[in-house]
Amino acid sequence: MTPNTAGGTRRHLIAAAAAGLGLLLAKTPFAQSTPNKAGDALDNIQAQRLLRVAVPKEFPPFGSLKNGSPEGYDIAIARMLAIDLKVKLELVPVQSSDRLPYLRDGKVDLIIASLGKNAEREKQIDFTIAYAPLYNGVFGPPYGGVPEPSYFKERRIGVTKGSLEEELLLRRLPGAAVVRYENSAAIIDAYLKHEIEYIAAANVVIESIKDVGARDRTRFVLMLNESPCYIGVRKGEERLLARVNKFLREASESQALAINAMVWFKATLPADFFKRPSS
Repeated sequence: MTPNTAGGTRRHLIAAAAAGLGLLLAKTPFAQSTPNKAGDALDNIQAQRLLRVAVPKEFPPFGSLKNGSPEGYDIAIARMLAIDLKVKLELVPVQSSDRLPYLRDGKVDLIIASLGKNAEREKQIDFTIAYAPLYNGVFGPPYGGVPEPSYFKERRIGVTKGSLEEELLLRRLPGAAVVRYENSAAIIDAYLKHEIEYIAAANVVIESIKDVGARDRTRFVLMLNESPCYIGVRKGEERLLARVNKFLREASESQALAINAMVWFKATLPADFFKRPSS
C-alpha cells in the first residue's frame, strides 16, 4: 500500500488530497499519547514507525469530527505526511490553547492545527514553511466601510480562547467586549443566538456556518492580519523540520496541497498562494 518511489508517493498524495481525507490510511484513532524519550525526533518517529500530530479538536474546515471520525484540511495534511514518511499516524485533537504545551511537553511530534506564526511563538517552537492560506478578521453585520476602533467599544465580539485571533483582537480593539470560547463551533452557536454581535476568526470559519441565510448576512468588517498556517516543530529538531519542509515543497509542486485546499476552502483561496515563495 505504501509507494516505493518518489513518483508513486506524489501520485498517492494527489489522490489522497483529491479525496479530501488522505485515503491511504484507515480511520485514524485518537491517540493516548505518552512523551517520547529524549533524542532526535525524526529518529524516534522512524524507529517507532509512528507520527503523533496535534490537530484541531473543533475548527472546521481545518479539523472536526464527522460521525466520530476526524476530517478536514489539517487532518488530510497529517495523513499525507504520514504516508510520505511511511509511518502510522496518531491524531491528537487539541484545543487552540493546548497546541504549544502538547508539543513542548513531548506529547506530540508536530502541530498541524491552523497554527499562525508570531514573534512570541517563535521563541517557543520552530515553524515550517507555510502550508495553508488564511487571514484573520472581524465578521458580522455589514458596516459599509472600514469602522474606527471606537465603533467596537463595548460591542460583544466572540473569539477562540488562547488563539492568535484573541491576541490580535485585544491589541487592535482594546475597547471591545471580548467574549472567549473554547472553539469556533461555540462562537458560531453564540453568534446565531445573538449572544455576540461579531466574530473574530479566520475567514474559513465563516464558511462553516451551516445556516445559509446567516452566513450570507455575515460579512467581512475589519482585517486583523494575514496569517498563513504553519506546521509547528519543537526547538532543536532541525532534521525533522527539514524533512517536513521537503514534504510540503513536493506536495505543493505536485498540486496535492492545492487540491486539498480546493476540497476544504472552496473560494477562499488566494489564487496564487501555492505559487508564492513560502516563508
